[in-house]
Amino acid sequence: MNGQNTPQFIEDRVDGYQEAIYVPQRLPQFIGNPLIEALPSSPTDEQLATWMMQMPPFDAAQRGLETFERIQMLVELKRFMLAMGSNLELARYVDSVVRAGYVGRSPKKPEYAQIFQRIYAGRAADVETRAVGNQRLAQLSALLVGVSGMGKTSSLKHFVTYYPKVIHHRELNIYQVPCLHIETPADGASVKGLAHSILVEMDKRIPGADYYQTFAGRGRPSTEALMVSVKRVLHMHCVGFMVLDEVQNLMNAPTGGQRLMSQLVSFCNDLGVPILFVGTNKSAKLFKLDFRSSRRASGEGIAPWDRLHETVEEGGENEWRNFVEVLWHFQWTRKPVALTEEFLSTLYHYSQGVIDIVIKLFAVAQARAMLDGGECITVELITAVYNEQFKLLHKMIEALRDSDYEKLALYEDVAPVKLEAVLSDFKRRALAKTSKAFSVKPKSESFEQLLAAALMAAGMPEDEAIGAAAAVVERGTAKNLLEGAKQAFSDLTAVKKVRPKTGLPKKSAGPDIPEEPFADDDYRRAGQLAREQGTSVMVQAERLGHVVPLEELVSLA
Repeated sequence: MNGQNTPQFIEDRVDGYQEAIYVPQRLPQFIGNPLIEALPSSPTDEQLATWMMQMPPFDAAQRGLETFERIQMLVELKRFMLAMGSNLELARYVDSVVRAGYVGRSPKKPEYAQIFQRIYAGRAADVETRAVGNQRLAQLSALLVGVSGMGKTSSLKHFVTYYPKVIHHRELNIYQVPCLHIETPADGASVKGLAHSILVEMDKRIPGADYYQTFAGRGRPSTEALMVSVKRVLHMHCVGFMVLDEVQNLMNAPTGGQRLMSQLVSFCNDLGVPILFVGTNKSAKLFKLDFRSSRRASGEGIAPWDRLHETVEEGGENEWRNFVEVLWHFQWTRKPVALTEEFLSTLYHYSQGVIDIVIKLFAVAQARAMLDGGECITVELITAVYNEQFKLLHKMIEALRDSDYEKLALYEDVAPVKLEAVLSDFKRRALAKTSKAFSVKPKSESFEQLLAAALMAAGMPEDEAIGAAAAVVERGTAKNLLEGAKQAFSDLTAVKKVRPKTGLPKKSAGPDIPEEPFADDDYRRAGQLAREQGTSVMVQAERLGHVVPLEELVSLA
């Protein structure tokens, strides 16, 4: 996106930071303000659409790779992003507010020093900023709300990569931070938690900085003193724009997060730093807004992000259909299928137009098709995936179908499906199917040797492992190494308690002498616990940390 008025950047000595060489944008209102001059030029509409588009690396030839390799590639779908109207509107808003936030904040102007004086004056007077009304808040900030899983955070994080994380002004000896992304403390009330998050994030960006240790790690500073230090750091490094994500956490505070909100508004007032509050529909209540209304949230504002809709007014753009049509190209299954109206309808029924859910449904359905051997996405397969892997989201989806936003707020905190975790399980199972655990059969000359090696890897002494492996081979009922290992461990439960031969007659009555327990790091302890508790040896061995999943263990042999 480099244009004629875009500053060039060269790498500084500190890895990951950039040195700004000014190429002024030559806009009259910006001349003389190095903070704005150092920013990349605003992108054109075409450049912005290209920047906001994220497609996973894909080649049809990859369909010939091993199953576990293709399952791993499905993880790339979580970064899939199509530049739609809401994404572009958000990007335009951020670009304009970053520049507007720097107006009147040039380090070359006396106003820059005056802000430092106001910060110090506030500390000397021990004045805590009071909560202000929505009208004043609207002048300095905006609110972005919407259904969870629509990509608000990922779109923001992606677009701000358009700006360098840090710009070093060599002539002024200033490190400028254009954008700062912070999450609201989970309890919604911890002002110190917010301060710590900001200081830690600034330490990551400023070379040699140790602000957290300097202002928060030494002694026990009061909340007011800590926040004064945070304001100094933010102003010193010319933070241009702040994103406060997960703002619905403010609802967790007994007072609705008013104290924390007060401190955030104070950033706007004292520093002139615009803040974008980002949260789910629940957070709209904090600002006394109705999500169903189409009005702007606050300030210049951004329209609420609703889910994609299956049908649109005549002449309108069907973003749902456009999204799925592009997503559908990324099929790593060996038998790709064409997108049909039935697929579109099924995906919408189970995702209700929530981008995060439809992407994960599509990815997990492919993994299931690969693992089951069908290598083809079907409507029945998508239904099975939804019923088995997405159970926690069922009530949320039902609330969306009913357009019941009050009910939906009850399920917003449900943990989303972790795509990496689900695909990792599918990948492990795919690897297991191709491992020695399944491929080595009893007729193989190496079967007994490999089985003994697997048993020794589980902690069984060599002589006992060799004997157990021989016993499994002699029995001849194991179909592969995995079954052989299970049989060997099961044999442990058959070990009987042996009484020492003392030559004395056995007592006819009296309690049995309890079996002396083995140490927890002794593999025999698993068999002992299995007999005592009536469970399997494998359950106890896994609980004691003696074994990994058998298919992995045998594969290592």
